[in-house]
Amino acid sequence: MHTWTLNAPLYEPSHTEERVFEVVLSTGDVMNLPSVPRWVFLEWLTRRGWLLHGSSRADLGHFEPRTPKDLSPDAFSKRTAVFAASDGVWAMMYALVDRTRTKGMLNMALQARDGGGWSRTRYFLLLAPLEPGVTAGRSLLQPGSVHIFPRDGFVRTSAYNWPGLGDVLEPHWANPQPVRPVRRVPVVPDDLPFPVKTHDAARTDALSQSDP
Repeated sequence: MHTWTLNAPLYEPSHTEERVFEVVLSTGDVMNLPSVPRWVFLEWLTRRGWLLHGSSRADLGHFEPRTPKDLSPDAFSKRTAVFAASDGVWAMMYALVDRTRTKGMLNMALQARDGGGWSRTRYFLLLAPLEPGVTAGRSLLQPGSVHIFPRDGFVRTSAYNWPGLGDVLEPHWANPQPVRPVRRVPVVPDDLPFPVKTHDAARTDALSQSDP
């Protein structure tokens, strides 16, 4: 498994940049964002209690609970809910994937138990192309939107044991009620700060069925 963490040290926005972030959040005018990586602004939002939902659609003003198709063994990911993330990079993954050119997506954003606390978040993103011969994962990305949700009504998944990794924690949240976003942040493929791999969907599904 190839995983990545964001380059250390984590980017800390300056006081001036944070003041601009506050204005952008209140007005929705993302054109005034300073020239920092887009994920820096998204992470700033999560540290202030907001949750994020990535989508290819920019015109969503109302989110209804849905039951996702999910092959993971945990029940949390299969519930009927509106899902969101307390991690900006993970939300961007869902916003950027071109669903018209992919059979499926495998992705991860989790922290592992590290002494008395949690490690930096580890990520991976693998896409299964519809067209044969496609090996460049980033060619399967397109511009998308990250919608900002208030945290009210959401609950977070619990930490669980991952064989080989120990206790892990995902930035995964769910709300059984409809949710209205307060703002939208446009993102483009160049905003994703790490590589995108490809995989064979049929082989991965078979392996998942035989050994979840």
